[in-house]
Amino acid sequence: MRQDEVFKNFEADRWYERNKEGLKPGNDLIVWLIDTYGLVHQDSAVLEVGASNGFRLERIREKYGCKVFAVEPSKKAVEDGKASFPEVEFYNITAEEIEFEADFELIIINSVFHWIDRKNLFTVFSKLDRALKDGGHLIIGDFQIPIPFKNPYHHLKNVEVYTYKQAYKEIFLSSKLYIELATICYNHDTKDFRNINLKNMFCVSLLKKQELYLRQDKML
Repeated sequence: MRQDEVFKNFEADRWYERNKEGLKPGNDLIVWLIDTYGLVHQDSAVLEVGASNGFRLERIREKYGCKVFAVEPSKKAVEDGKASFPEVEFYNITAEEIEFEADFELIIINSVFHWIDRKNLFTVFSKLDRALKDGGHLIIGDFQIPIPFKNPYHHLKNVEVYTYKQAYKEIFLSSKLYIELATICYNHDTKDFRNINLKNMFCVSLLKKQELYLRQDKML
């Protein structure tokens, strides 16, 4: 069974049950970036991949009056989200299953990449890129460390499943179709900005879809 199948079939619900009490609006770095850079307005469409019960999207919708869409593999999270936040449009699917075409001005993917099966990683990159409009913004939150690591997933003892840490933003940037506007890192364990090391470093990156190609025929 692939990692995405493990997560969709049972671990997504278990993760939600373990963490749902902490999934509430608070001092949210992603929302801070949206506010600071003016990424969203009333006519925007925002997609969050790995949205849990949609609590962050609901906060964004309340602030800006925009349309918000949630991709979430946990059935329990989606059920709770539909009951609590009826204005959020939910899709009970994994990141590998999304099928959108230049529909969104902003896409958020937070704490998702480190779980994705490596066989499907480039599929997800491609689908996110296809879903994001030209000139749109992508926010990536993950264990974006400069040296790639993988660790056995400690909540599943009898299944060979890993979490993967690497600088996911670099894959988008290397395409020369994105520019980096900001990256902010913090201690994932303590949620503060001190005592950060490779083991606990979590980074939130803001990228803009804006190609960097120069026209050779226009160069002197």
